[in-house]
Amino acid sequence: MKLQLLVHPQHRSSEAIATIKQIAQRLGIVPTAEGAATISAEADPATFQALFGTSPDEQLFANPVTNQTLPVPESLKDYVQSISVAPRHIYMNKPAI
Repeated sequence: MKLQLLVHPQHRSSEAIATIKQIAQRLGIVPTAEGAATISAEADPATFQALFGTSPDEQLFANPVTNQTLPVPESLKDYVQSISVAPRHIYMNKPAI
C-alpha cells in the first residue's frame, strides 16, 4: 500500500526528514521518495494492518474524495502531521492530432 506522510512544518528540514525515514523503516514502512513537506512510502499488508488496525483494502482508498487519514504511530507523532493512502496516479494520454 502506497502512503503519504505529511511532515509537521517545524520538521521540514533534511535532518528531520532523515530521522522520520529511519523511524518509519523501524516500523516496517519503506520510504520511496521525499519532498519538502511529504515522504512517500510503502507498507506491506501485514505491516499496514499492524500499524493502522485496518485491512489495506485498496478500493476503500482508491478515490481521493473518500480518502481517509490513518492514525499516526506514536513514534512518529512529533514529526508527522498525518498519514494517508496515496491516491492512484491517473495517466493522461496525448490527444490524437
